[in-house]
Order: sequence, then C-alpha cells, then structure tokens
Amino acid sequence: MRLALPNQIFIFFTLPILLHQADFSDAKKAVYRRNSHSLRRLSRNYDWQVDEHGGLRPIINPKAERSIKSECANDSYILDTILKGYNRHKIPGGKVEVEVEVWVQEITTISDITSDFQLDIYISEMWLDPALDYAGLNPCKYNLSLNSILLEKLWTPNSCFINSKTAEIHNSPFPNVFLLIYANGSVWTNYRLKLQGPCQMDLTRFPFDNVTCSLTFESFNYNTDEVEMSWSTVGVAKMREKIELADYELTDISNKRNKETYPAGFWHELTMSFHFKRRAGWYILQAYLPTYLTITISWISFALGSKAIPARTMLGVNSLLAMTFQFGNIIRNLPRVSYVKAIDVWMLSCMTFVFCSLLELAWVGYLSRDEEPGLSPPPPPVVTAKVTDKPPPSPLQVDSKYSTLHRRKMQSDEESALLSLKDNDYGYIPPGFGLNGNISSAMRSLSGRCSCEPRASTEHDESAFQFHLPRNGSIRGMEEPLLGPKLSIRQENDRLAMRIDKISSFMFPFLFSLFNIAYWWHYLRDPI
Repeated sequence: MRLALPNQIFIFFTLPILLHQADFSDAKKAVYRRNSHSLRRLSRNYDWQVDEHGGLRPIINPKAERSIKSECANDSYILDTILKGYNRHKIPGGKVEVEVEVWVQEITTISDITSDFQLDIYISEMWLDPALDYAGLNPCKYNLSLNSILLEKLWTPNSCFINSKTAEIHNSPFPNVFLLIYANGSVWTNYRLKLQGPCQMDLTRFPFDNVTCSLTFESFNYNTDEVEMSWSTVGVAKMREKIELADYELTDISNKRNKETYPAGFWHELTMSFHFKRRAGWYILQAYLPTYLTITISWISFALGSKAIPARTMLGVNSLLAMTFQFGNIIRNLPRVSYVKAIDVWMLSCMTFVFCSLLELAWVGYLSRDEEPGLSPPPPPVVTAKVTDKPPPSPLQVDSKYSTLHRRKMQSDEESALLSLKDNDYGYIPPGFGLNGNISSAMRSLSGRCSCEPRASTEHDESAFQFHLPRNGSIRGMEEPLLGPKLSIRQENDRLAMRIDKISSFMFPFLFSLFNIAYWWHYLRDPI
C-alpha cells in the first residue's frame, strides 16, 4: 500500500501532462496536413512547434541553418530541373493572365507625308507559369536573371503590335531582351523596341492642328479563353519628364483595353495613344509674317499716283510671284489631301488681295491713258480772212507768205513735242530731241517769249494772212487745233483715277483687317 500510494500520485500528476502533449501532437499533425506541400521541404531543416495561436513556429538550429546555406541549389541545377520535361507549347494552367507595362524612352520623329511616328519603348509582360516553380529546390536566390536564348525554350503569349509598320528589337551590342523567373513560377520579360506606328492626321486646321498616334498590343495566337491581357497599374509612362520634338509637343498619353471580335473568337487589345500638339512657330515665321509684308508692299502702289504705271505694275507682279513661291515651298512638305487646310485659306486669300490690287491698277491705267477710244481729233477751225479791194498779190508774194506759215507750223510741232516730254513720268528731255538744229526756238518754248524780242503788230499778223479768197470768202487756216474738250475729259479721268486710289488705300487695309479677325478667331479657338 505504501508503494501504491506514490504511484497513484505520480500518475495523477503526469496524466494531464501526457494528455496535453497528445493534443499538441494532434494539432501539429493537422497543420502538417494543411501545409504538407510547403512544409515538406522545410521539415528537413527545421523542428516545428505549435504556438499559442495554433500555428507552426520553427525551432531554429544554428548548425542546420549553416548547412542550408552551404547546400542551396545553384542556377544551373534549378534550370536543368525545371526545364526537364517542360512543354513550351502547353498553356500554363490552361489559362493565363498577362499584365503589360510600357515605358516610353524617346519619340524621335513624326512624318506629315507618311502620317506615322517613330519611338523607342521598354515593354514588360508578366504571367505565372506553375511549371517553373522552383521554390522546393532550396534555391540560393529566389529570382533568376536570364537572357533571350532561354526565353525561346519557355511558353510565351506571342504578343505583338498588330498595327505597327515596323518593329524591331534593339541589338546594341546584343538583343535587348530581359528575362526574370521568380521562385513561385512568375515570369517577367522586358523588351527594348524601336517602333513605327500610324498617326491620325486631320489637316483641316493646319498648322494649328492636333495629331493622335496609337499602337495596339495583343496576343497573336491566343484568344481570351486562353490568354487574358490587361494593363498594369502603371500602364504607359514616360521615362523623361517632358518629351518634345522640333514641331510637336506631347500633351498626353492614354491607354485602354478593348475586346475585339475575330472569326476565331475574342481577343483583348491593349491600345496606347499619344496626343501631340503642333508647334506653329516655324510656319508663322516662314509663311504668315512674310505674307503680311508682301501685302503691305502691294498697297504702296496706291500712293504712287496714276502716272507711275510701270512702277506699280512691278510691285504688284513681284508681290504675287513672291507669295506663290512661299505657298509652293510650304505645301511641298505636306501630304496631298483633297480638302482645304488653314494655310491654304490664308495664302489664297492673300494672293486674292494682291490680284485685286493689280485689277485696280488696270482700271487706273485705263483711265489715265493718253488716247481716248472712238475720239477722232477735231478738225482745224476755219479762219476767215479780211476781204479788201486790193489787187491779188503776186505769186512770189504768196509763196513767201506760205513759206512763213510752213515754218511756223514746223516750229509749233517742235514746241508741242518738247511740251509733251516735259509732262512725262520722269520729266527728262533727251539732248537734241525735237530741236532740228533750232536751239533758239527750243529755248523760247521752254522759257517763254523773251521780253526783248520785238512783238509783231496785229495788223502785220492780219496782213500776213491776207490771201486771195475764193468765192465762198474763207480758207482753212493753219492754226493749232483748240484743246479745250480733250483736256477736260482727261482731267476728269485723272480725278476719277485719284479717287479710286484713295478709296482703295482705305478699303484694302480695312477688308484685310476684317479677314484677319475672322481667320484667327476661327482657327485659334479650341475645336468642338
């Protein structure tokens, strides 16, 4: 009895402890069953215990930890293991979700002729391939950085830019392809590409227009039942803060995902759009400002008067030719579109203003010409001679008087020629023109009658014209024709020409100002 009592006491105290350990052992087995796949490898290196929350906590042995580090699997062993029996034609897990991310490095050119643009980008794709999970191989590192040669042995979504004109991977000095495999089987690929894509250009508002260029990325072989593509949280981003070109400025980058229908099913399309605004500074300096100067030069002709017809013609024609040359130089670098552009409206309108100034010049020149159409010179007036009872003069006397009249007529012709030269545009008289050797008569025609020259009496003049009259009592004299009606018509035309020039000098700038207000208001406001 003495021995039984201590045994009973021992059993009484040790039985709860054994039962408690049995409970912990059952909990440990349950945790092992739930995490057998992950803990199978770790159970070789650690001793586990259940914590107060029912979870497993490793009992770290420093010696075992040092052995783990010395016995980890290297990259070659891992690659040989995971690629052994790997099928690159099998879709991982039956369906794959691919995340895409794009970083824009540089936008090089935008061509108005071919309506496309060129850019350099980094594009990344990430998906999960359970067949590449090497976490149970005790790796020395949990990501493997590999090159493009190994990528050819793995499954890829075979994605591409379906609307690009050209696409190539940079090869400087080797193919710029990055491959990273994580321990859980996640695959990350990165390509550095040079692309040429299309642009949507509406040149109606050129050079105040906006341009949108887009690229579409999708899987070429797999529809949405096999591969689902989506943008990452970053989407499309710039590697530089501000991207500018010579004549364009990047204003915005947008991305979207569409689901497109094809005969083989549905495909996810990832589209990134680049929005550009054209810089109009070059066109203002090369087109708009020179046309302002050309238009102003064409208006100078209004102030030259109706006598400077050659100078005004030269100004108008040269202005029209200069504007035509400027217009041809600008449209040479633009696509041949069938609609009217803003620069066309400007140049054609300015050419119309110059052409109208030439029409005004033709009207003024028509009014200022010397000969009037349909107006014949008036007949010389009839001069009556004084009838006397004197006998008829001798033939010698008549001949001497007739020769005097002939010399007067020649002298009158010379004076009229010199006077016409004095009224020309430049007031220049060539030496010896119309003098016929008679210098004194020319000097008298220019300076007037000399006061020292004796003046013939009226009776002497009348006697000089006394002829033997016929029966009708009159003869046709040799006096100069009266210029009264002809001078009045020319003066009236000159006044009309001056009035036209004066009205044109006001109306042309006024109408051109109205055109400028309407043009700049229409094309500088934001399109609806």
